[in-house]
Amino acid sequence: MPQDSQTPPPPPSALRETGRGVEGTIFNIDQTAVHDGPGVRMNVYLKGCPLHCLWCHSPESQSFKPEVVWYETRCARCEACLEVCPEGIRSLDLIDEELRARCRLCGACVDACPNGALEILGRTVQAGEIADEAVRLKPFFERTGGGVTLTGGEPTAQPDFAFAVAALCKQADIHVAMETCGLTAWDTLEGLASVVDLFLYDVKHPDPVLHKQYTGQSNELILANLGRLVEAGVNVIARVPLIPSINDDPETIGALAQRVAELGVTRVTLLPYNPATPGKYSWLRREPPLPGAARQSPEHMARLYEIARAEGLQLAPS
Repeated sequence: MPQDSQTPPPPPSALRETGRGVEGTIFNIDQTAVHDGPGVRMNVYLKGCPLHCLWCHSPESQSFKPEVVWYETRCARCEACLEVCPEGIRSLDLIDEELRARCRLCGACVDACPNGALEILGRTVQAGEIADEAVRLKPFFERTGGGVTLTGGEPTAQPDFAFAVAALCKQADIHVAMETCGLTAWDTLEGLASVVDLFLYDVKHPDPVLHKQYTGQSNELILANLGRLVEAGVNVIARVPLIPSINDDPETIGALAQRVAELGVTRVTLLPYNPATPGKYSWLRREPPLPGAARQSPEHMARLYEIARAEGLQLAPS
């Protein structure tokens, strides 16, 4: 579960001795990312999120636990995985959420698959491992103005680990960005703000009732935390994932732009819908959301950009 009720993480000085051993659960590292912050970046994807957005672009990030994913396009239906399953699963059609919950993550099916169609996503790492890899890539960061981005999932749901990684990177003079949904205790964000150079802050809908309908949680704490970050002088870019028929109409974007501007935000990124997203749901044997949803046209994006500018917001790259 998210650790948003914990006390704030320790100050950076305390991590010089203890921070390297702080553990967290991640599901991927992209060492050559060109999004989620300036320059070439090492994006670290943390497992687990307190929101369950209807359109989630990374459904494999939602669970806080490691899980087996199935890449259907690689599967030859040889059933070698079924033959070794200790849970006695004997049909690929029975790999559903109930059976996934019983999975021991023994890895027998992964090892048995000749085509790499199965993988365990989610592993425990120490903050020092992440920081060491970031230091190795530091020359690339320096040449491009890049750094490390903590994303997910939701980094603030693993606050001690996120803080430790960020603090160790800061000690190595590496730029740190964090993508967050903002649904956490203010103390957690305040602590992280001391070691994070840039917050990429997701805002999804201006209406608290509709926000809860689409994400499982109200936006009240999210917007309150955004305002407090701005008031504290933290470097923040608001980011809006544009979802067809949910929040990409001019009225909704106008209301959202007005609200974040009222909170003191000056920069915003409008992220077009990624039509490749539904393909990930097959990994988890789940029905894809929003079937038929398409990326917004250039003309539609231009209209939304003008609406954001009209509220005094500067458009920032992704």
